[in-house]
Amino acid sequence: MKNYKSLLYISILSFAMLFLSCEEEERGPLVSDNTIPEVITEVMVENLPGGAKIAYKVPATDDILLVEATYVRNGELITARSSVYKNFVVIEGLKETSPQEVTLSVVDRSANRSQAVNVTINPQTAPIDILFETLEMVEDFGGVRLLYDNKDDIQVEFLLYTIDANGTATYNQSAFVNNSSRSYHTYRTFAPTPQNFGVVAIDRWDNITTIKKATVTPLEEVMLDIYEFDDLKLSTDEPDAFSWFMPNLWNGSIDGSGFHTDQTTPGAIVPPYTTPYHMFTFDLGVLAKISRIKFWQRQGTWIFSHGNPRHFEIWGRPDFPTDDGASFDGWTLLVANGEVIKPSGGPIGSNSAEDTASAALGEEFDASLSAPPVRYIRFVQIQNWTDGKFIHIMEFNFWGQLQ
Repeated sequence: MKNYKSLLYISILSFAMLFLSCEEEERGPLVSDNTIPEVITEVMVENLPGGAKIAYKVPATDDILLVEATYVRNGELITARSSVYKNFVVIEGLKETSPQEVTLSVVDRSANRSQAVNVTINPQTAPIDILFETLEMVEDFGGVRLLYDNKDDIQVEFLLYTIDANGTATYNQSAFVNNSSRSYHTYRTFAPTPQNFGVVAIDRWDNITTIKKATVTPLEEVMLDIYEFDDLKLSTDEPDAFSWFMPNLWNGSIDGSGFHTDQTTPGAIVPPYTTPYHMFTFDLGVLAKISRIKFWQRQGTWIFSHGNPRHFEIWGRPDFPTDDGASFDGWTLLVANGEVIKPSGGPIGSNSAEDTASAALGEEFDASLSAPPVRYIRFVQIQNWTDGKFIHIMEFNFWGQLQ
């Protein structure tokens, strides 16, 4: 038995040593050298907006690790590295279009560095300057609407300034953009009087544009009184269920009960829709040109889940529909292709702190500026978060200009 245990111990020890040996071999050579690697060759430059792509041939040496590029951006020395498995490096974030020198060096696994190869690039107009040329400020309800075309999908911050009679610009508020899914942002909280505004764009490399100025008169905007709202039942609307009644949508609370439709009914087909949907209608009690609409989804564990709206549309009309809701004739789309976005993008049932905070703030959507004044609102649920038809919502708010 003692011999057996000894043999077993020796076998285990041998296996462990073999494993450690393999692990060390995978990590790289245990010795280093002082051999300077050869330089890159066959360099080709492709100038790009705000930078360049520099292609090259890497030396045919086994221990080459990477190619390192250094250049100056906004007065700071920047280092970009590219794996030996790629034959190019990308230079980005440059605002100036004047010639720029980039230094390229080969680095091996022993940290030896080759002689430098200097390359001159001529960056094209930076994406932030391309974006800046598209900026336009126009009137909007409660403020100024900044129009833009972010076709390059860059990350940018728009800083709004108010400008006094002496020409002094004072920072007011910001908007952050990182894709081309939207084409405008509205800065609010301004009185309906002529005002001087300025906007500046800054990208993720701290490149800053000049200021674009405009004189804009914001449109008057008020929050509609929820105590004027009243429920309404058209023939094709879904009735309430589970004792969650429609008046809960304007009780001033996002806790407790809201409005809920039945989970088993298919809904109604109302032209121009060709598929049955759950929908409901209510009366604002006043005629108003709607500027924006906000609703709150069911909170707690239900956010971005179950019957909370994901895809929807909102319609409005000034007068009571004579066909009792059999069609959308006479109705105007206030919010077309509405979609609730989950900030984290995570799976249903898994909510981040950002998701929870976003749901608590509510889902806000701008109404079409071209829409006429309306009094009656019709909400159409296209799809909830479980790909179903039924709805549960907690609260509705509206803003606009009373007529």
